[in-house]
Amino acid sequence: MQKQKIDADIENGKYERVYLICGDEPYLVRYYKNRLKKAIIPEDESMNYAYFDSMPENVTAITGFADTMPFFGDRRLVLLDKVSAFKKDLGLADYIPNIPETTTIMIVDEEVDKRSRLYKAIQKQGCITELKKLTMAEIKMFAASRIKKAGKGISERDCEYLISSVGDDLNTVMNEVDKCIAYAGDGIGIDRKVIDEVCSMQVENKIFDMVDAILVHDGNKVFSLYGDLVTLRENSFGIMAVIRKNYGRLLTIRELLEEGCSASEIASRTKTADWLIKKQMQKVRNYSSQKLKDSIEYIVNTEYAIKAGNIGEQLGLEIMLANLMTI
Repeated sequence: MQKQKIDADIENGKYERVYLICGDEPYLVRYYKNRLKKAIIPEDESMNYAYFDSMPENVTAITGFADTMPFFGDRRLVLLDKVSAFKKDLGLADYIPNIPETTTIMIVDEEVDKRSRLYKAIQKQGCITELKKLTMAEIKMFAASRIKKAGKGISERDCEYLISSVGDDLNTVMNEVDKCIAYAGDGIGIDRKVIDEVCSMQVENKIFDMVDAILVHDGNKVFSLYGDLVTLRENSFGIMAVIRKNYGRLLTIRELLEEGCSASEIASRTKTADWLIKKQMQKVRNYSSQKLKDSIEYIVNTEYAIKAGNIGEQLGLEIMLANLMTI
């Protein structure tokens, strides 16, 4: 991942008066929020730290603290943590040019209005760090680094297998990496066997693989995976819900493809990593949006028929899987 300005500021010990940390990668947003806070305010200097988890009614609640000189420390820090600062104009934009040199205001938000006065004021007077979804290579770097620090190793292929299995959410990936490290114990390596036994991916990942097999009409694989789910005693309605959800995701990608969107545009609009979109694009190239809609409608009708008592739960699911391969 590209080095952020925050990294350089922390290394130099020179801080802006205001930082905005935002983006659609929650793990990194939280990482930089905590890293910057720890760098500016040592844990034992609570007198110089003000935390807001909701926007105050009046901006003076912020400015009153920010204008005060630090007590037995170098800086004061005001953290506005997911307070929807861009939805209510309290006059914070007007205050930003007047923030004392001994104070830093950090704003962490999920929804950012780049047209607002507040955003433009931060852009002019401070630092904006927008943390976007990482590429496969960047996620592998994070995972491999954590594993290496634990004194263990993992091959590039197995690392990619882990990420592909648990999804592109970095927080989830790192949690699963920690579980693998703990499970491996005194062993020096993390391989597919460890990943398969430890990671929380088995049920949903098997269903995703089942949909892949349906799309290429591989009946043997479909029912082999279905047998695994039966062994795991998975609920039929739960299986159908995940299949329907996966078809819905594929339909969205197919419709955006038909609009002429590129992989990066689809990734941006669906808030999904580029590498995962490219993988899913291959699945739908031979499927029209109408075929995917027909499949979703058929799944919904099967769910209704089972709930109405017109067909048994397990038999209905098995017939559904067979018929989806004919659509």
